[in-house]
Amino acid sequence: MTALHNLKYRKDIDGLRAIAVLAVLLFHLDPSYLTAGYLGVDIFFVISGYLITRIVYTELMSGKYTFTNFYVRRSKRILPPLYFMAILTLIAGYFILLPYDFYKTGISILGAILFVSNMQFALRTGDYFSSDSSEWPMLHTWSLSVEEQYYFVLPIVLIFFIRYLKINLMVVLCVLALASFALAEYMSGNSSLAGLSYYFLLTRMGELLVGSILAIIHARGVLEKSNSNILATVAAAVLLATLLFFDKQFVFPGFSALLACVPIALIIHSEGTWVNRLLENRFVVWVGLLSYSLYLFHWPVLAFARYILNTTEGYLHLSLLVQVICLGLIFLLSIVSYYAVERPLRRFNVVGIKALVMYFLIPSAALAALAVGVVLNKGLPDRLSTDNIDTAYQFSHINKNQCPSLVNLGCVGGDKDSEKQILLYGNSHAEHYYELLSQLATDAGMNMKMYASGGCSLTTRTTKCDSTKSGYSKALQQGTDISILAFRWDQNFDNEEFLSELDDLVTLAQSNSKKVIVMAQPPLLNFSPSKIENCNRLGITCPKPATSVNDKYPGYNKAVEQRVTALGAEFFDPYAEITDNSQLYDDDKLLYSDMDHLSVYGGRWLYQQIATKSPSPLQF
Repeated sequence: MTALHNLKYRKDIDGLRAIAVLAVLLFHLDPSYLTAGYLGVDIFFVISGYLITRIVYTELMSGKYTFTNFYVRRSKRILPPLYFMAILTLIAGYFILLPYDFYKTGISILGAILFVSNMQFALRTGDYFSSDSSEWPMLHTWSLSVEEQYYFVLPIVLIFFIRYLKINLMVVLCVLALASFALAEYMSGNSSLAGLSYYFLLTRMGELLVGSILAIIHARGVLEKSNSNILATVAAAVLLATLLFFDKQFVFPGFSALLACVPIALIIHSEGTWVNRLLENRFVVWVGLLSYSLYLFHWPVLAFARYILNTTEGYLHLSLLVQVICLGLIFLLSIVSYYAVERPLRRFNVVGIKALVMYFLIPSAALAALAVGVVLNKGLPDRLSTDNIDTAYQFSHINKNQCPSLVNLGCVGGDKDSEKQILLYGNSHAEHYYELLSQLATDAGMNMKMYASGGCSLTTRTTKCDSTKSGYSKALQQGTDISILAFRWDQNFDNEEFLSELDDLVTLAQSNSKKVIVMAQPPLLNFSPSKIENCNRLGITCPKPATSVNDKYPGYNKAVEQRVTALGAEFFDPYAEITDNSQLYDDDKLLYSDMDHLSVYGGRWLYQQIATKSPSPLQF
């Protein structure tokens, strides 16, 4: 048996952790500070792969490895600060977030507890770089989920190949790493899979395996560590250049991730060079020791700041003053987390099953109960309600008591006993018309079934969007009196691929419907009224544009109307005869839940404006 080299503590690896977390922090403060700072996560992956594999492999080869001891150590290291951050996020969310956003945060916390938040966020609208994701306070837990999933898989793979299948382990790991990078390259280059690729264990595993391969090389003593200043300097220069100049022209994740992973591996492989000595600086090491808590707390603080202050669409660049305040709060919370939670609980003398119960089962159950309470109560809207305003209707585009699902496959409205049927299909722009169309359907003596899911553009190809369309298509095959189609037009009215999909959808609807109606999009606003209301509620003055209605209106409606009427479908614009298209309140109730969605109150108000007009759009 090859002699095993023991793993000793290395200050320079904590120094690398400092580089990783500071890169991520700078990028999240403002992407212009370090354009590829998000690669700090990849640095963490290589370090984690290296350290965990050294531990597991050394214990396996010496016959000392047990799953219980390994996961107890992981639980002591990972869970207490994570739960501390999650509890504080729930508390802050209770006071800061509007109901639907608080509801989604509850779901995110459940995903983090179960270490599946990477898949949860992969299935959401947009991706890691989209503007709305910058306001999700638990988004950063995706990387923790990837690491924990790897910690479950790695020991099983090592045990299988070491004890039962006598194949060269290094060859196996190299093949797995190359396969992972190749899969990431393929998925990242495919627009429909790119979001999944960013969060997926199988596409990120190659980065962790770079560290794992190096760990086994060191454990076996196959290759002595390098003391070459030239090699370490080249590695540091490549890493710095990658962080400064890597941009979206590269397919990522994929083989391009090696530009960050290989230099980190080379620096870990180095010993005694000027680079390693620089990383052993006391302040740098201290930041490295704080790095886990810094990573945990930096994102919620910045996400809440952007959530409060961002009243328009798009990514909000925080002012310098706000950045300084956020940095102070991030370091304060991180120091408290490290010295009061992370370090003492990691050293607490409890082992075995008892430790798993104390560190995982009990706190997970307690935190899950709180998160489930938030989810089941739809984000606790009553905490913001007044005698005159029900915030479940003011800050939501659909009545969650009537249609509680995130993916609505057949939510029934109108006259539910009628044999005359309407099928409403679309995304959140179908959902925000539910109140209006359900009441019009009742007046017309028809029932209405809605098939809709937020974030599903006509060109979006995801599991939930495909299932929504499949549900509508199956219902349509049975035949219906009226098909109503509703999507967001302002982002795509000049996109030929989108319009071609619209043509196909209208044609499909016409094949099994007596009448096809395409809904206009309400006036697009230049700011979110609900965010302005939230600022006022929190005692903060948030700026808003001088004009309420975006100048794209009504151009996007005109373009779509011309397209669908040429195909023989009808186009229904509820705002066509409303004089003031910028009205935002009715009896102090918000008519919009955000920049482009009506609130439930808005749907009811719109019905009142057009109910007396004839003929009804639902008449034949």
